[in-house]
Order: sequence, then C-alpha cells, then structure tokens
Amino acid sequence: MLTPEIPRRFGRSFAIAAVFLTLLCISPLSASAQTLSLSAPALANKDGALAARFGVMVKDLGHLRQELENGSDIELRCDVALYRVSDYWLDSTLAETELSSTLSYDSLKREYGLTLPGNGEKIRDTDMNALLDRGWSTLEVGLGSWDRLIRGSTYSLRLAVDLVEADAPRGLTRYLYFWSWDTGAGTTFELTFKY
Repeated sequence: MLTPEIPRRFGRSFAIAAVFLTLLCISPLSASAQTLSLSAPALANKDGALAARFGVMVKDLGHLRQELENGSDIELRCDVALYRVSDYWLDSTLAETELSSTLSYDSLKREYGLTLPGNGEKIRDTDMNALLDRGWSTLEVGLGSWDRLIRGSTYSLRLAVDLVEADAPRGLTRYLYFWSWDTGAGTTFELTFKY
C-alpha cells in the first residue's frame, strides 16, 4: 500500500519543481523585454546609389541610463542586408553591411557621449533622450549602386538591430555561460518589395 503513494507524491513534487524551473527560466526573458523599436525602413535613390534609411528608438531609457551610469559603454549594432528573392532557390545577396554607434556616460562631466555611425564623430549632451534622438532617429547606410536592381524582380531589405555592451564579442551577443552580454533585446525588420 505504500508503493502507490510514493509515485503520486513524487509526481506532485516533480510537477511543482517543473513549474518552478519553467518560471525561473522564463523570467529573464520577460525582464529583457523588447527595448528597441525601428521606424519604418525605406530605400532611396541617392545620386544613383541605393541607400537604406531607418531610425532606432530606445523604449526603456531607465534601464539604459542605469547601465551607462554603472560604467558600461553601450553599442548599437545594425546589420543591414538586401536580397533578391527567389521562388525556387536561396535568395541571392546583393549587399550586406554593418553599422555601429557607441553610447557612453562621463560621470565627471555628467554628460552622455554618442559616437555617430559612419564618420566616428562624437556628440555630447546632458540629456540622453535628446542625444539619442539626434544620433539614432535617422540612420542611413549605403547598399551599392541603384543599377543592381532589376525591374520586375522582388527584393527583401532585412535589418537586425541589437543593443549590447561595447566590449561584447561580435558573435557572442546572446548568452555565454549563463551571463548575458545583451543590454536590451534586439529587433528585426524585413521589407519585401517589387521593383
């Protein structure tokens, strides 16, 4: 008569432990909820060159401010790619590029610094929100010659944006031995269009 009770107790304990572990594993994911937002990307013909334009907004400024004031430099990493869509085979890559911008905090001057993507110029401001608006609200990246587009073809512009600690290795921005390199969750966007 003792034998049937042991598995039932074990089953309840196991179920409670499984629920606890599931909640424990899910909680870090909800804590690092989506913190980046992209403005609608667009392609433009800039003097015969193909350019992708988009903006990045940070939703959780409090978390970002805390990371910066604790001494971390934060890097915005953007991977931009343009593909010719194929119905029967893999999409062919027309252009791929990376864009990065570093945000820092100077505790002595009590101001934020932002290295602009592309030219490396550093701008400063005591208001982090105003600084991010100046630096990240409109980003532009070149994707080669406009002549590479063929009329009647379908294309896909793909963006992947991450906010990570500046010293995090490029390929290891997710999790490494249970320690997160991510400052904020990244976001992706895909724009498919016919030319």
